[in-house]
Amino acid sequence: MSIFKKALPKKQSFYILLIQLAEKINEATELLHNLLSDKEILLENASKIHILENDCDEIAHSIINKLNETFVTPLDKEDIYQLTNALDDVIDSIDSIARRMCVYKLKKSTVFGPQLSGILLSQTRLIVEIVKSLEKGEQTLTKIIAIKNLETEGDSVFKDALTLLFEKQKDVIELIKEKEILEITEKAVDRCQRVATVMEGILIKNG
Repeated sequence: MSIFKKALPKKQSFYILLIQLAEKINEATELLHNLLSDKEILLENASKIHILENDCDEIAHSIINKLNETFVTPLDKEDIYQLTNALDDVIDSIDSIARRMCVYKLKKSTVFGPQLSGILLSQTRLIVEIVKSLEKGEQTLTKIIAIKNLETEGDSVFKDALTLLFEKQKDVIELIKEKEILEITEKAVDRCQRVATVMEGILIKNG
């Protein structure tokens, strides 16, 4: 590849890859939300989530490789790198939840699990919308604020879930299992807030 071609801004390819990454994360979150509500589809959905996690890894690697190969990028290189890593952290958490669910074989549904995953799903849907708006330079600060507000809501639900769990769950082993599932789900919600913070910085810098 010539130096001239390397210097050309590959705007479309970067945006397409970021959108693909966000959409696959949202797809995985939908699968997670469904399996937390219905244990009958646990193994099937967990398998699909793991495949999506591998897909996301490949997309993330493609983005990083393009950053190393391209002199001029549509957004600041560090911003693209941080956004890619922040998104990748979200899918890692989602895959971790699904794998834990398969290993732990909980006797019943996790307390407030579907409610927390519902918050997570609302966040990832907003993330997809914001990422799709990056190329157009649209101001989506209201959606970013919404993601952060959902994180605050997630903190509240997580605390309520722990309180109820310690009150109602008498089986210590099951308590430990459920607590860890809740903690990882809450971490995924926090990681979505991190994505929102990175996107906010990008919008401010390029607004």
